[in-house]
Amino acid sequence: MKKTIIILVTILFFALSVPADDSIVEISDLKIGSVKFPRAFIHDGKSYKKGVYKVTLMEKEGEFLFNVFNPTDELLFEEVAIVKVRKSRVGKRKFLLRKSFMRGYEYFRIKVTKPDKVIMGYFLIAKNTTKTK
Repeated sequence: MKKTIIILVTILFFALSVPADDSIVEISDLKIGSVKFPRAFIHDGKSYKKGVYKVTLMEKEGEFLFNVFNPTDELLFEEVAIVKVRKSRVGKRKFLLRKSFMRGYEYFRIKVTKPDKVIMGYFLIAKNTTKTK
Protein backbone atom coordinates (compact mmCIF):
# COMPACT_ATOMS: atom_id res chain seq x y z
CA MET A 1 0.00 0.00 0.00
CA LYS A 2 2.79 2.40 0.92
CA LYS A 3 4.68 1.65 -2.30
CA THR A 4 1.54 2.29 -4.38
CA ILE A 5 1.04 5.71 -2.79
CA ILE A 6 4.69 6.63 -3.33
CA ILE A 7 4.49 5.58 -6.99
CA LEU A 8 1.28 7.56 -7.54
CA VAL A 9 2.70 10.67 -5.88
CA THR A 10 5.88 10.37 -7.98
CA ILE A 11 3.87 10.04 -11.21
CA LEU A 12 1.72 13.02 -10.24
CA PHE A 13 4.82 15.08 -9.40
CA PHE A 14 6.43 14.39 -12.78
CA ALA A 15 3.17 15.01 -14.63
CA LEU A 16 2.78 18.44 -13.04
CA SER A 17 6.43 19.40 -13.39
CA VAL A 18 6.48 19.14 -17.21
CA PRO A 19 6.98 22.71 -18.46
CA ALA A 20 4.25 24.19 -20.62
CA ASP A 21 5.26 25.20 -24.13
CA ASP A 22 4.79 28.97 -24.17
CA SER A 23 5.75 29.23 -27.84
CA ILE A 24 2.47 27.69 -28.95
CA VAL A 25 -0.20 30.26 -29.72
CA GLU A 26 -3.51 29.48 -31.33
CA ILE A 27 -3.64 31.40 -34.58
CA SER A 28 -7.35 32.01 -34.16
CA ASP A 29 -6.53 34.10 -31.07
CA LEU A 30 -3.66 36.10 -32.58
CA LYS A 31 -4.48 39.80 -32.45
CA ILE A 32 -1.84 41.73 -34.31
CA GLY A 33 -3.25 45.04 -33.14
CA SER A 34 -3.25 48.43 -34.78
CA VAL A 35 -1.32 48.64 -38.03
CA LYS A 36 -0.59 51.94 -39.73
CA PHE A 37 -1.00 51.75 -43.49
CA PRO A 38 1.22 54.64 -44.65
CA ARG A 39 -0.47 54.94 -48.05
CA ALA A 40 -3.90 54.41 -49.53
CA PHE A 41 -4.47 50.83 -50.67
CA ILE A 42 -6.88 48.80 -52.77
CA HIS A 43 -8.60 45.54 -51.91
CA ASP A 44 -11.07 43.81 -54.22
CA GLY A 45 -11.51 46.95 -56.33
CA LYS A 46 -12.36 49.15 -53.35
CA SER A 47 -10.04 51.94 -52.21
CA TYR A 48 -9.13 52.49 -48.57
CA LYS A 49 -7.51 55.60 -47.14
CA LYS A 50 -4.15 55.57 -45.42
CA GLY A 51 -4.37 55.36 -41.67
CA VAL A 52 -4.56 53.01 -38.73
CA TYR A 53 -6.51 49.76 -39.04
CA LYS A 54 -6.93 46.92 -36.57
CA VAL A 55 -5.63 43.60 -37.88
CA THR A 56 -6.09 40.05 -36.62
CA LEU A 57 -4.82 36.73 -37.95
CA MET A 58 -7.00 33.65 -37.87
CA GLU A 59 -7.16 30.16 -39.31
CA LYS A 60 -10.41 29.29 -41.04
CA GLU A 61 -11.00 25.99 -42.82
CA GLY A 62 -7.28 25.34 -43.22
CA GLU A 63 -6.49 28.82 -44.59
CA PHE A 64 -4.89 31.70 -42.75
CA LEU A 65 -6.69 35.02 -43.07
CA PHE A 66 -5.80 38.57 -42.13
CA ASN A 67 -8.95 40.35 -40.93
CA VAL A 68 -8.83 44.12 -41.32
CA PHE A 69 -11.13 46.26 -39.16
CA ASN A 70 -11.74 49.99 -39.11
CA PRO A 71 -11.19 51.93 -35.84
CA THR A 72 -14.81 51.23 -34.77
CA ASP A 73 -14.21 47.45 -35.00
CA GLU A 74 -16.26 46.86 -38.15
CA LEU A 75 -14.83 44.12 -40.39
CA LEU A 76 -13.79 45.67 -43.69
CA PHE A 77 -12.39 42.61 -45.45
CA GLU A 78 -10.46 39.35 -45.14
CA GLU A 79 -7.17 38.85 -46.97
CA VAL A 80 -5.87 35.35 -47.64
CA ALA A 81 -2.35 34.91 -46.25
CA ILE A 82 0.65 33.21 -47.79
CA VAL A 83 2.27 30.65 -45.49
CA LYS A 84 5.87 29.45 -45.71
CA VAL A 85 6.83 26.54 -43.47
CA ARG A 86 10.28 26.73 -41.92
CA LYS A 87 12.38 24.75 -39.50
CA SER A 88 11.77 25.62 -35.90
CA ARG A 89 14.38 27.84 -34.36
CA VAL A 90 15.35 28.19 -30.75
CA GLY A 91 13.34 30.78 -28.88
CA LYS A 92 10.28 31.35 -26.78
CA ARG A 93 8.92 34.17 -28.93
CA LYS A 94 5.23 33.79 -29.68
CA PHE A 95 5.45 35.80 -32.89
CA LEU A 96 7.40 38.61 -34.54
CA LEU A 97 5.60 41.27 -36.56
CA ARG A 98 7.22 43.19 -39.42
CA LYS A 99 5.65 45.70 -41.77
CA SER A 100 7.35 46.84 -44.95
CA PHE A 101 6.90 47.95 -48.53
CA MET A 102 7.86 45.62 -51.33
CA ARG A 103 10.26 46.75 -54.05
CA GLY A 104 8.89 49.66 -56.03
CA TYR A 105 6.26 50.51 -53.37
CA GLU A 106 3.69 48.36 -55.18
CA TYR A 107 2.66 46.28 -52.15
CA PHE A 108 2.57 46.77 -48.39
CA ARG A 109 3.42 43.56 -46.55
CA ILE A 110 2.53 42.39 -43.05
CA LYS A 111 4.79 39.52 -42.03
CA VAL A 112 4.14 37.39 -38.94
CA THR A 113 7.04 35.10 -38.05
CA LYS A 114 6.34 32.16 -35.74
CA PRO A 115 8.85 29.48 -34.71
CA ASP A 116 7.58 27.02 -37.34
CA LYS A 117 6.13 29.22 -40.12
CA VAL A 118 6.06 32.64 -41.73
CA ILE A 119 2.63 34.11 -42.53
CA MET A 120 2.45 37.06 -44.94
CA GLY A 121 -0.31 39.34 -46.17
CA TYR A 122 0.11 41.62 -49.18
CA PHE A 123 -1.91 44.79 -49.76
CA LEU A 124 -1.89 46.58 -53.13
CA ILE A 125 -0.90 50.25 -52.88
CA ALA A 126 -3.03 52.69 -54.88
CA LYS A 127 -1.08 54.01 -57.88
CA ASN A 128 -1.99 57.66 -57.39
CA THR A 129 -0.23 57.88 -54.02
CA THR A 130 3.40 58.79 -54.47
CA LYS A 131 6.00 59.32 -51.84
CA THR A 132 7.18 62.93 -51.62
CA LYS A 133 10.77 63.68 -50.73
